[in-house]
Amino acid sequence: MDYRNLKFTTIDDFKNLKPKKDFFVGLDSDGTVFDSMELKHKDCFIGSLIRNFELAPIAHEVHFVWNYVNLFSQTRGQNRFKALINTFKYLNKIKKVQNFGILFPDLHFLNKWIIKSKSLSNESLLGISQTIKFEDRKVLETIIKWSEEVNEAVKSTVFNLPPMKGAIEAIKIMNPFVDIAVISNTPLEALYRDWAENKILSKVIIVGGQETGTKKEMLKCIINKKYDQDKILIIGDSPGDLTAAKSIKAQFFPIIPKKEELSWELFNQSYFKYFFEKKYFGNQERDQINKFNLALNSKPVW
Repeated sequence: MDYRNLKFTTIDDFKNLKPKKDFFVGLDSDGTVFDSMELKHKDCFIGSLIRNFELAPIAHEVHFVWNYVNLFSQTRGQNRFKALINTFKYLNKIKKVQNFGILFPDLHFLNKWIIKSKSLSNESLLGISQTIKFEDRKVLETIIKWSEEVNEAVKSTVFNLPPMKGAIEAIKIMNPFVDIAVISNTPLEALYRDWAENKILSKVIIVGGQETGTKKEMLKCIINKKYDQDKILIIGDSPGDLTAAKSIKAQFFPIIPKKEELSWELFNQSYFKYFFEKKYFGNQERDQINKFNLALNSKPVW
Protein backbone atom coordinates (compact mmCIF):
# COMPACT_ATOMS: atom_id res chain seq x y z
CA MET A 1 0.00 0.00 0.00
CA ASP A 2 1.21 3.52 -0.83
CA TYR A 3 0.80 5.42 2.45
CA ARG A 4 1.75 8.73 0.83
CA ASN A 5 -1.82 9.08 -0.47
CA LEU A 6 -3.37 8.87 2.99
CA LYS A 7 -4.70 11.97 4.72
CA PHE A 8 -2.13 12.23 7.49
CA THR A 9 -2.72 13.55 10.97
CA THR A 10 -2.55 17.29 11.59
CA ILE A 11 -2.16 19.17 14.85
CA ASP A 12 -5.85 20.11 14.59
CA ASP A 13 -6.72 16.41 14.71
CA PHE A 14 -4.90 16.27 18.05
CA LYS A 15 -6.77 19.33 19.32
CA ASN A 16 -10.15 17.91 18.34
CA LEU A 17 -9.60 14.38 19.66
CA LYS A 18 -12.17 13.21 22.21
CA PRO A 19 -11.08 10.87 25.03
CA LYS A 20 -12.58 7.39 25.03
CA LYS A 21 -11.05 6.23 28.30
CA ASP A 22 -9.89 7.79 31.56
CA PHE A 23 -6.17 7.07 31.14
CA PHE A 24 -3.78 8.23 28.41
CA VAL A 25 -0.42 6.79 27.28
CA GLY A 26 1.73 8.41 24.60
CA LEU A 27 4.05 5.93 22.87
CA ASP A 28 7.15 6.76 20.88
CA SER A 29 7.69 4.36 17.96
CA ASP A 30 11.33 3.87 16.83
CA GLY A 31 13.40 2.44 19.65
CA THR A 32 10.33 2.09 21.87
CA VAL A 33 7.85 -0.15 20.09
CA PHE A 34 10.15 -1.14 17.21
CA ASP A 35 13.81 -2.04 17.76
CA SER A 36 14.74 -0.02 14.69
CA MET A 37 17.03 2.77 15.88
CA GLU A 38 20.38 1.17 15.12
CA LEU A 39 19.18 -0.29 11.83
CA LYS A 40 17.89 3.07 10.58
CA HIS A 41 20.84 5.15 11.69
CA LYS A 42 23.66 2.77 10.78
CA ASP A 43 22.20 1.49 7.50
CA CYS A 44 20.02 4.36 6.21
CA PHE A 45 21.31 7.73 7.43
CA ILE A 46 25.09 7.53 7.35
CA GLY A 47 25.84 6.31 3.82
CA SER A 48 23.73 9.03 2.26
CA LEU A 49 25.30 11.62 4.56
CA ILE A 50 28.81 10.65 3.45
CA ARG A 51 27.84 10.69 -0.26
CA ASN A 52 25.91 13.93 -0.35
CA PHE A 53 28.33 15.96 1.78
CA GLU A 54 31.45 14.36 0.23
CA LEU A 55 32.81 13.03 3.52
CA ALA A 56 34.52 9.84 2.29
CA PRO A 57 37.96 10.78 3.73
CA ILE A 58 36.48 10.88 7.23
CA ALA A 59 33.91 8.08 6.86
CA HIS A 60 35.03 6.39 10.08
CA GLU A 61 34.63 9.59 12.08
CA VAL A 62 31.22 10.28 10.50
CA HIS A 63 30.00 6.83 11.58
CA PHE A 64 31.35 7.33 15.08
CA VAL A 65 29.92 10.81 15.58
CA TRP A 66 26.52 10.18 13.97
CA ASN A 67 25.98 7.09 16.11
CA TYR A 68 27.05 8.96 19.25
CA VAL A 69 24.69 11.86 18.54
CA ASN A 70 21.70 9.70 17.62
CA LEU A 71 22.05 6.52 19.67
CA PHE A 72 24.34 6.77 22.66
CA SER A 73 24.02 10.28 24.12
CA GLN A 74 21.53 12.74 25.55
CA THR A 75 20.59 13.79 21.99
CA ARG A 76 19.35 10.28 21.13
CA GLY A 77 16.11 10.38 19.16
CA GLN A 78 16.28 14.03 18.14
CA ASN A 79 15.03 15.27 14.77
CA ARG A 80 17.38 14.46 11.86
CA PHE A 81 18.04 18.13 11.03
CA LYS A 82 19.07 18.88 14.60
CA ALA A 83 21.27 15.78 14.47
CA LEU A 84 22.94 17.06 11.28
CA ILE A 85 23.92 20.32 13.00
CA ASN A 86 25.27 18.47 16.04
CA THR A 87 27.18 15.98 13.91
CA PHE A 88 28.99 18.70 11.96
CA LYS A 89 29.70 20.56 15.21
CA TYR A 90 31.37 17.50 16.76
CA LEU A 91 33.22 16.56 13.57
CA ASN A 92 34.75 20.03 13.50
CA LYS A 93 36.41 19.31 16.86
CA ILE A 94 38.20 16.13 15.76
CA LYS A 95 41.91 16.54 15.03
CA LYS A 96 41.96 14.13 12.09
CA VAL A 97 39.04 15.96 10.47
CA GLN A 98 40.80 19.28 10.98
CA ASN A 99 43.94 17.87 9.36
CA PHE A 100 41.99 16.95 6.23
CA GLY A 101 40.86 20.58 5.94
CA ILE A 102 37.25 19.61 5.31
CA LEU A 103 34.93 22.60 5.35
CA PHE A 104 31.45 21.92 6.62
CA PRO A 105 28.58 24.05 5.30
CA ASP A 106 27.27 26.96 7.34
CA LEU A 107 23.96 25.70 8.73
CA HIS A 108 22.93 28.98 10.36
CA PHE A 109 19.79 29.15 8.17
CA LEU A 110 18.88 25.57 9.17
CA ASN A 111 19.19 26.38 12.85
CA LYS A 112 16.97 29.47 12.46
CA TRP A 113 14.33 27.37 10.71
CA ILE A 114 14.46 24.70 13.45
CA ILE A 115 13.83 27.35 16.12
CA LYS A 116 10.89 28.91 14.27
CA SER A 117 9.22 25.97 12.52
CA LYS A 118 6.43 23.94 14.08
CA SER A 119 7.01 21.02 11.69
CA LEU A 120 10.57 19.82 11.10
CA SER A 121 9.84 18.02 7.84
CA ASN A 122 11.23 18.06 4.30
CA GLU A 123 8.17 19.94 3.05
CA SER A 124 8.47 22.62 5.72
CA LEU A 125 12.21 23.03 5.06
CA LEU A 126 11.66 23.39 1.32
CA GLY A 127 9.32 26.26 2.09
CA ILE A 128 12.19 28.55 3.14
CA SER A 129 14.03 28.18 -0.18
CA GLN A 130 13.07 31.62 -1.49
CA THR A 131 13.77 33.38 1.81
CA ILE A 132 17.46 32.47 2.16
CA LYS A 133 20.66 33.53 0.40
CA PHE A 134 21.61 31.95 -2.93
CA GLU A 135 24.64 30.11 -1.47
CA ASP A 136 22.44 28.72 1.31
CA ARG A 137 20.00 27.35 -1.28
CA LYS A 138 22.71 25.05 -2.61
CA VAL A 139 23.26 23.69 0.89
CA LEU A 140 19.49 23.38 1.35
CA GLU A 141 19.26 21.30 -1.83
CA THR A 142 21.94 18.94 -0.49
CA ILE A 143 20.19 18.60 2.87
CA ILE A 144 16.84 17.82 1.20
CA LYS A 145 18.47 15.30 -1.15
CA TRP A 146 20.10 13.57 1.82
CA SER A 147 16.83 13.51 3.78
CA GLU A 148 14.83 12.18 0.84
CA GLU A 149 17.42 9.46 0.24
CA VAL A 150 17.16 8.50 3.91
CA ASN A 151 13.38 8.11 3.58
CA GLU A 152 13.81 5.89 0.51
CA ALA A 153 16.50 3.84 2.27
CA VAL A 154 14.24 3.34 5.29
CA LYS A 155 11.42 2.21 3.01
CA SER A 156 13.60 -0.37 1.24
CA THR A 157 15.55 -1.50 4.33
CA VAL A 158 13.25 -1.40 7.34
CA PHE A 159 10.49 -3.87 6.57
CA ASN A 160 9.34 -7.14 8.10
CA LEU A 161 10.59 -5.71 11.39
CA PRO A 162 8.11 -6.82 14.07
CA PRO A 163 7.37 -4.79 17.18
CA MET A 164 9.15 -5.87 20.34
CA LYS A 165 7.27 -8.68 22.09
CA GLY A 166 7.10 -6.69 25.30
CA ALA A 167 5.61 -3.70 23.50
CA ILE A 168 2.88 -5.84 21.92
CA GLU A 169 2.07 -7.36 25.31
CA ALA A 170 1.94 -3.88 26.89
CA ILE A 171 -0.45 -2.62 24.22
CA LYS A 172 -2.73 -5.60 24.89
CA ILE A 173 -2.59 -5.01 28.65
CA MET A 174 -3.28 -1.28 28.34
CA ASN A 175 -5.89 -1.32 25.59
CA PRO A 176 -9.00 -1.97 27.73
CA PHE A 177 -8.17 0.91 30.09
CA VAL A 178 -6.06 3.43 28.17
CA ASP A 179 -6.23 5.76 25.17
CA ILE A 180 -2.94 5.06 23.38
CA ALA A 181 -1.41 7.55 20.92
CA VAL A 182 1.76 7.39 18.82
CA ILE A 183 3.92 10.48 19.48
CA SER A 184 6.96 10.32 17.20
CA ASN A 185 9.57 12.27 15.21
CA THR A 186 9.41 9.69 12.41
CA PRO A 187 7.81 10.69 9.06
CA LEU A 188 4.13 9.78 9.02
CA GLU A 189 4.35 7.55 5.95
CA ALA A 190 6.85 5.28 7.73
CA LEU A 191 4.79 5.28 10.93
CA TYR A 192 1.58 4.26 9.18
CA ARG A 193 3.44 1.54 7.30
CA ASP A 194 5.07 0.11 10.44
CA TRP A 195 1.92 0.14 12.55
CA ALA A 196 -0.52 -0.97 9.82
CA GLU A 197 1.62 -3.81 8.45
CA ASN A 198 2.01 -5.19 11.97
CA LYS A 199 -1.74 -4.94 12.58
CA ILE A 200 -1.47 -2.62 15.58
CA LEU A 201 -2.66 0.64 13.99
CA SER A 202 -6.20 -0.08 15.20
CA LYS A 203 -4.93 -0.24 18.80
CA VAL A 204 -4.16 3.50 18.93
CA ILE A 205 -6.48 6.49 18.77
CA ILE A 206 -4.13 8.71 16.73
CA VAL A 207 -0.68 8.73 15.10
CA GLY A 208 1.48 11.84 15.19
CA GLY A 209 4.79 12.15 13.37
CA GLN A 210 7.39 14.48 11.91
CA GLU A 211 4.92 16.45 9.78
CA THR A 212 2.31 16.84 12.56
CA GLY A 213 4.37 18.98 14.92
CA THR A 214 6.79 18.69 17.82
CA LYS A 215 6.22 16.08 20.50
CA LYS A 216 5.59 18.84 23.04
CA GLU A 217 2.98 20.43 20.81
CA MET A 218 1.21 17.15 20.07
CA LEU A 219 1.06 16.19 23.74
CA LYS A 220 -0.14 19.63 24.82
CA CYS A 221 -3.00 19.45 22.32
CA ILE A 222 -4.04 15.89 23.04
CA ILE A 223 -4.19 16.09 26.83
CA ASN A 224 -5.35 19.70 27.33
CA LYS A 225 -8.24 19.54 29.82
CA LYS A 226 -9.04 16.01 28.67
CA TYR A 227 -7.33 13.71 31.19
CA ASP A 228 -6.53 14.01 34.89
CA GLN A 229 -2.86 14.83 35.42
CA ASP A 230 -2.13 11.61 37.33
CA LYS A 231 -3.62 9.50 34.53
CA ILE A 232 -1.12 10.53 31.83
CA LEU A 233 2.03 8.53 31.02
CA ILE A 234 4.61 8.93 28.24
CA ILE A 235 6.76 5.95 27.22
CA GLY A 236 9.90 6.55 25.16
CA ASP A 237 13.55 5.77 24.61
CA SER A 238 15.05 9.24 24.26
CA PRO A 239 15.70 12.30 26.44
CA GLY A 240 13.41 14.19 24.07
CA ASP A 241 10.54 11.96 25.14
CA LEU A 242 11.33 12.71 28.77
CA THR A 243 11.46 16.45 28.08
CA ALA A 244 8.16 16.31 26.20
CA ALA A 245 6.54 14.40 29.07
CA LYS A 246 7.69 16.90 31.68
CA SER A 247 6.58 19.84 29.51
CA ILE A 248 3.00 18.73 30.22
CA LYS A 249 3.84 17.53 33.77
CA ALA A 250 3.18 13.93 32.76
CA GLN A 251 4.79 10.80 34.17
CA PHE A 252 7.52 9.12 32.11
CA PHE A 253 8.54 5.49 31.76
CA PRO A 254 11.81 4.91 29.85
CA ILE A 255 12.59 2.11 27.44
CA ILE A 256 16.31 1.94 28.16
CA PRO A 257 18.61 1.50 25.11
CA LYS A 258 20.25 -1.93 24.98
CA LYS A 259 17.74 -3.09 27.64
CA GLU A 260 14.54 -2.64 25.64
CA GLU A 261 12.93 -6.02 26.25
CA LEU A 262 13.85 -5.94 29.95
CA SER A 263 12.28 -2.48 30.22
CA TRP A 264 9.04 -3.74 28.70
CA GLU A 265 9.10 -6.82 30.90
CA LEU A 266 9.34 -4.62 34.00
CA PHE A 267 6.57 -2.37 32.74
CA ASN A 268 4.23 -5.27 32.03
CA GLN A 269 4.94 -7.07 35.29
CA SER A 270 4.91 -4.11 37.66
CA TYR A 271 5.00 -0.55 36.40
CA PHE A 272 1.73 -0.44 34.46
CA LYS A 273 -0.01 -1.54 37.65
CA TYR A 274 1.82 1.20 39.59
CA PHE A 275 0.69 3.78 37.02
CA PHE A 276 -2.88 2.47 36.93
CA GLU A 277 -3.09 2.51 40.73
CA LYS A 278 -1.46 6.00 40.80
CA LYS A 279 1.61 4.72 42.65
CA TYR A 280 4.25 5.29 39.95
CA PHE A 281 4.88 9.02 40.39
CA GLY A 282 7.64 9.75 42.92
CA ASN A 283 10.37 7.29 43.88
CA GLN A 284 9.36 4.67 41.31
CA GLU A 285 9.56 7.13 38.44
CA ARG A 286 12.76 8.80 39.70
CA ASP A 287 14.49 5.42 39.94
CA GLN A 288 13.65 4.54 36.34
CA ILE A 289 14.66 7.97 35.01
CA ASN A 290 17.99 7.79 36.86
CA LYS A 291 18.75 4.42 35.23
CA PHE A 292 17.75 5.86 31.86
CA ASN A 293 20.00 8.92 32.18
CA LEU A 294 22.89 6.77 33.33
CA ALA A 295 22.59 4.64 30.17
CA LEU A 296 22.91 7.75 27.98
CA ASN A 297 25.51 9.61 30.00
CA SER A 298 28.52 8.61 27.89
CA LYS A 299 30.92 11.37 26.87
CA PRO A 300 32.53 11.49 23.41
CA VAL A 301 36.24 10.78 23.24
CA TRP A 302 37.97 12.41 20.29
